[in-house]
Amino acid sequence: MLKPAAAGVGALLVALTSACQSDTATHTNTGARPAGTPTSTSAAHIPHATAATTGTPAPNPGGLSDAQTVGTLFMVYVYGSGAHNATPAQRAANIALYGVATPAEVVSRWHPGGVILIDHNDLDEQRPALSTGNLDGPTQITALTAGLQHAALADTGVPLLIATDQEGGRVQRITNGVTPRPAQRDLAGTSPAALACSYFGLGRQLRALGVNQDFAPDADVVTTSTGVIGDRSFGPDPLLDATDVQAAVTGLQDAGVLATLKHWPGHGSTSTDSHAQLAVIYESALTWRTQDRVPFAQSAPIAAAIMVGHLALPALDPSGQAATFSPTLVRDLLRGQLGYSGLIITDSLWMEPARAAGSPGQVALLALHAGDDIQLEPPSLPDSVKALEAAMLTDPAQRARIQAAAGRVLKAKEKLNRPTISPPGC
Repeated sequence: MLKPAAAGVGALLVALTSACQSDTATHTNTGARPAGTPTSTSAAHIPHATAATTGTPAPNPGGLSDAQTVGTLFMVYVYGSGAHNATPAQRAANIALYGVATPAEVVSRWHPGGVILIDHNDLDEQRPALSTGNLDGPTQITALTAGLQHAALADTGVPLLIATDQEGGRVQRITNGVTPRPAQRDLAGTSPAALACSYFGLGRQLRALGVNQDFAPDADVVTTSTGVIGDRSFGPDPLLDATDVQAAVTGLQDAGVLATLKHWPGHGSTSTDSHAQLAVIYESALTWRTQDRVPFAQSAPIAAAIMVGHLALPALDPSGQAATFSPTLVRDLLRGQLGYSGLIITDSLWMEPARAAGSPGQVALLALHAGDDIQLEPPSLPDSVKALEAAMLTDPAQRARIQAAAGRVLKAKEKLNRPTISPPGC
């Protein structure tokens, strides 16, 4: 990680956590811990006094409680083949991560805005190969998603975002229940109409399983043969990529599945795997604007969501911090200059650049400050929630940020009520 990033993040953490400090020492983040075990001063202490505000705070969006509003800002994974079904090992994993045993209990206890379906989390050192049981087949997946939605509606009255990574090629989480797809690069050059129809078909299959958000398409412009993105991208031409990305977004969303562009501000020019370390985009501002930015800019008006990567772009943010935690790259560039008004979601917070940025509670505050709406897969959800709940109680500006982010999550979910529309020619 760049040295300036460490200094910048450290200084920001002091400011963000000053209202939430306890008398205990800060703990080092080592990954998931049993529910309720604090990992940072910012997460461990929630003031019992009322919020330091004058007047009555603005109501939370959707009539949600404070706890439900904070929970809305997280998307988690769960262990179990059904909402109430989990093996002993899966139940133990849920208890270790969330303090409760079943997927439905996770939803009821923590009120997450979404659940991501995965097979296993190989970044969790405690259980890297343990299958979640989420993805055994279409009947099981459909029952699981229905059960999760039932738990969410009983809890908050608001449905979940249920997501997965179904790009095609080597990134296809559901292998039984969705038709296998080629990598994006192999689809490049397909006519926009045919491409939209292809993604419309994918979206219909996902929606039939109860999956309503796809972390696709990949909007990265690949310019290096040694990069980790490779054939996940439509290719090296930003203009052609932009056309293909837009067609993919149109097809998925016409089928009732929220499309998610990734990985802002662009993962195609670096060979570093951001799962393992901070990836740095060594480009000039001009190169970035005429290359990496182009596919995002073209689909920003219609894409329901954009995923922010653990990527530094020193030409535009000299601090060198990951975009995940950069107000410059998220609030200023993505929201401000690009004019994006949709849902912003982090890449997995289990990835090393996120874990290196601080304890789970500190990371939650950094992501909120940067402008992220949904935080994906926090290693310690209890600590992340505690940090934001404390901020909500003590800092009116943080309360407003949390409410605004939760409002955008609810607005994205409203799009799921739209009728499906078959693209022309499909």
